Amino acid sequence: MNPRPDNRSVLILAGGRGERFWPWSRPERPKQLLPLARGGASLLAVTLERALRLAPRERILILTARDLVEAVRRECPGIAVVGEPVARNTAPAIGAAAAWFAGRGSGAFAVLPSDHLIDDVDAFVTDAERACDLAERERVLLTFGIPAANPETNFGYIQRGARVAERIFRVARFTEKPARARAEAYVAGGQHYWNSGMFAWRPEVFLDALAAARPDMAGPLRALPAQGDERAFERALEDVFPALEAISVDYAVLEHAPNTLVIEASFDWDDLGSWGAWARRQPRDERGNVLFGDAVAVDCERCIVVGEGGTAAALGLKDMVVVHVNGSTLACRIEESDRVRRVTEAVRQRSAR
Repeated sequence: MNPRPDNRSVLILAGGRGERFWPWSRPERPKQLLPLARGGASLLAVTLERALRLAPRERILILTARDLVEAVRRECPGIAVVGEPVARNTAPAIGAAAAWFAGRGSGAFAVLPSDHLIDDVDAFVTDAERACDLAERERVLLTFGIPAANPETNFGYIQRGARVAERIFRVARFTEKPARARAEAYVAGGQHYWNSGMFAWRPEVFLDALAAARPDMAGPLRALPAQGDERAFERALEDVFPALEAISVDYAVLEHAPNTLVIEASFDWDDLGSWGAWARRQPRDERGNVLFGDAVAVDCERCIVVGEGGTAAALGLKDMVVVHVNGSTLACRIEESDRVRRVTEAVRQRSAR
């Protein structure tokens, strides 16, 4: 096996808010900073561990919200962290990172969201290195597709086209969060993957694709300073980001680019989009309960009980979520836990009155 190129890089996207984990997740402590990974590690910390398997520490960049910079730096000491002045979705963020890496002579760079969980890290590294190798040889944009295990309606899907190599295909179509019947057809047909939101490409190849699809976005991003530290880059972003379109990289670039490929992932993957999804990977007591922190379950079955800054207690419940964090409490059925964002919206509206 060839040694890993020293100029390979990784972008970690850490700007999300993770509202489905309220009240544990808050604007100042979003999902990626919560101890949701195995052993109580944060999702951001284990994402960084994977990134360090792909690139040296000095070639990793984390983009996050401006108000989260210090928290992210504490979680990832010694890593370059840049705060975006405003949220503009993934296309501008990745374009800015491409400019950062291009100015530092980077080869291919991988894009990793900070709020995913992957246990089979060796398989992930093998797939990611394969994607980066291909991106360095050819002018392609690679995305990672997860074999769809069930008709999940909260994920985007990628339909594969012609085969390019083993587990690598051209992309035929992207579909965002289909209705249940269509998702069931996708799973039954065996030609669709879940869209993981992970990518690999060379900086100049991505910027060329962005210029072809969104020239008004690519121009200002290409003009970002080629050198300088994180704070200088942040100051440059203040002049550029507010005027950029807020759009995902899938819509802005990948759906239009003729050189988009999908690699079928050989590793496990979960975006932990709900309390129920998180609990599937946690240890359980003899009655199937997941207990975390200052938590007690009495005569309960298959419940999730989380306590922080106070005791969370459940009595005589089945298939329920009970979370108490620093004075705020959530109680709902596990089957409803993917709808917790409605609670965060209601709390936000009440606070705005």
